[in-house]
Amino acid sequence: MNISKSLIACAIAAGLVSGAYAVAGSKVPTKNVASQGVGAPMAWPERKALITTVVQKWSAYVQQVRGVNAVTWARSMGPAFAMATPSNFRNAAQMTTYEGMIATLLGQHTTDDAIINKLAQNSSAASLASLASPSSELVYTVITPCRIIDTRAAGGKILAGTTRSFEASRPGGNFTDQGGSDTDCGIPADPAAVVMNVVSVHPDAQGYITLFPYGVTMPLSSTVNNVVGTDVANETVVKQTVGDLADFSIYAFTGTNVVADAVGYFSAPGAGTTVPLSTSIANGVDNTVANGATFTAIANCPANYSVTGGGDIASPSTPGLTISESYPSSSGTAWTVSGKNASGGSVVVHARAVCARQN
Repeated sequence: MNISKSLIACAIAAGLVSGAYAVAGSKVPTKNVASQGVGAPMAWPERKALITTVVQKWSAYVQQVRGVNAVTWARSMGPAFAMATPSNFRNAAQMTTYEGMIATLLGQHTTDDAIINKLAQNSSAASLASLASPSSELVYTVITPCRIIDTRAAGGKILAGTTRSFEASRPGGNFTDQGGSDTDCGIPADPAAVVMNVVSVHPDAQGYITLFPYGVTMPLSSTVNNVVGTDVANETVVKQTVGDLADFSIYAFTGTNVVADAVGYFSAPGAGTTVPLSTSIANGVDNTVANGATFTAIANCPANYSVTGGGDIASPSTPGLTISESYPSSSGTAWTVSGKNASGGSVVVHARAVCARQN
């Protein structure tokens, strides 16, 4: 199994489990999971194919440019892959900028040209934060899903036509007065944006809720569309207002309870933060090894990269594959693995090298 297949497997597994996370964690009947994007109107084979496309297209980018472990990224994207509406997912898979892919997947209406133009015309912190752009030097941190709002437990329904404001950052504190966790969820002070799974629970009528930064004019768009008799969820990136009475606000067109779980945040690098090491995974060619035969497999790093580690991958995975040697080449640009197949059957083996960009 190569690294791309491993990443895809992580993302698909996370999609199946995490796609229902906000629903199950918010006490929503599991029968509604299909309506949240895992099932109809997009058949699962198509959604799986789109996951494969997006993971293969962007996993190397997030690891090399953003310094985020590719497997961690694939898992963290599970909820977005599972919950994205069919039209958003299909459009996102066609985007040629990472920022455009993320924005489209999460329901924003944009194009690659619009993303590029906005970056060129406005490099303010607010603009870049809204794009979650690597060029802004913002760092994205994935956290264990943590509840920051549950109006069923505190505050009651947000009434029709009203706005209620909340905080998403309370380092050293907790979110119990908002109906959330008795911890600070690991969110630091003043993040530029917080990624949340938001659920509209038991709405009074068909309508919508909109999440937006505190103290700014409410945008003419919805974050979650209410459906009577169904609890609807959506994952969204919410910009935060720094240094004011609250971080963000929620407007309800019709009365509804709201549950929000933070799953990650964007923030500027802290003092003394170093640029992440630019790394790459290099896979060698597949070698079919008969039972009882020995093998030697080599993985070469790309140009201008040095090897920092390595190992082997076998399909099918088996404890009957013994490794006698695993070492870097004298040139420092390849990783070699040798051993013997004692599994009782034929095995496909290839070496894998972990490579770091040379200065």
